[in-house]
Amino acid sequence: MKRLMTICLLATVCVLGISAQEKSCGGTCCSNKSIYDIQVKDDAGKDVSMADYKGKVLLIVNTATRCGFTPQYKELEALYEKYQKEGLEILDFPCNQFGEQAPGTIQEIHQFCTANFDIQFPQFDKIDVNGDNESPLFAYLKAQTGFNGFDLTDQRGKMMDGMLRKKDADYDKKSDIKWNFTKFLVSRDGRVLKRYEPTDKMADVEEDIQTALNNKSNPNTVKTMKSFGSKPWMIPQPVLIIGTYDKNGKPNAMNAAWGGTWDMHEIVISLSSHATTDNLKENSDLTVSFATAETVVAADYVGLVSGRNTPDKMDKTGWTIEKAPNVNAPVFTNLPLTLECRVKQKIDESETGYYLVAEIVNILCDENFLAADGNPDVEKMGIITYDPVHHTYIQLGKTVGKAFSDGKQLK
Repeated sequence: MKRLMTICLLATVCVLGISAQEKSCGGTCCSNKSIYDIQVKDDAGKDVSMADYKGKVLLIVNTATRCGFTPQYKELEALYEKYQKEGLEILDFPCNQFGEQAPGTIQEIHQFCTANFDIQFPQFDKIDVNGDNESPLFAYLKAQTGFNGFDLTDQRGKMMDGMLRKKDADYDKKSDIKWNFTKFLVSRDGRVLKRYEPTDKMADVEEDIQTALNNKSNPNTVKTMKSFGSKPWMIPQPVLIIGTYDKNGKPNAMNAAWGGTWDMHEIVISLSSHATTDNLKENSDLTVSFATAETVVAADYVGLVSGRNTPDKMDKTGWTIEKAPNVNAPVFTNLPLTLECRVKQKIDESETGYYLVAEIVNILCDENFLAADGNPDVEKMGIITYDPVHHTYIQLGKTVGKAFSDGKQLK
């Protein structure tokens, strides 16, 4: 039997300073099991061990003095002055790879930064962040967290994307540093928490710094795992809305969490005895939709109330209901994505319920929730998941990586 599978811009209009040597981590990071194994050079050329920063929250930045993002030095210094006493360290690594916007010696760069921004955080020797001579530190950082895209709601983000894509249509599939003022946040115990592109909002960076500082874990303490025994905690779980008609053509909806992909064109859902299972005895067609943050109240309601006992159940949801075009089942148009399905198999059927295997006949998506490529945009939908630990609903967040792509960094 098959198993259930759950599913710088304003910078000078100069030539892009992306070296032809740019490539993903070439192995220099692989010998470093921890960020604390790495050594860097300070502005005097002396070796500094990253282990000196154990227990500190780090914001590591590649910088430039003639970039459209150079004014971020002011915001970085403000963060340093605000949080340094709480354990924040900002580590500044000038880099001249992007438009040659960090010219001069490290001493000249330091003089510029102190004169114009009065920076107090440490500056290190100039480095490369991409290519054959890339810094082992940045090779390590890139291996831990790849490129997550520019903020395309920001005009600068759009410009960066357009500029880089002209040079390399697949630039966004690589972990390389894209421009000056890319930042990495590192926890007190040396974990790379997040990568920020230069177009990301500094307010978001500050919020994440605050969270990291509030985690007072000792980096030298061995972490232990608490045991909870056997529980149905497959996390996250979907919030599926199952739509059926009764023998009189009256629509019903129920909320189900135990479901996922069964095969390329099939899904499986664990169903206990409900009006839905009654309806499926009469008619083998159903729809499966995905609840959203906007519909959370009604979605929860249809899981609380049985159609067997509440004749006006669907009226109370306020949902608009239409007949599906390809199966004899209702479509709840308030939900952005719907699978039109037909029962294929019932497994372990009993009076208490069964595992339903259904064929996906067709997929419907509200055109307001399509991405630029014409496919459903999951980020736009505000789809929610069920947290079986705390019995809450959680909205899906933003894209954090590229499937079947990001892992190639470790090959």
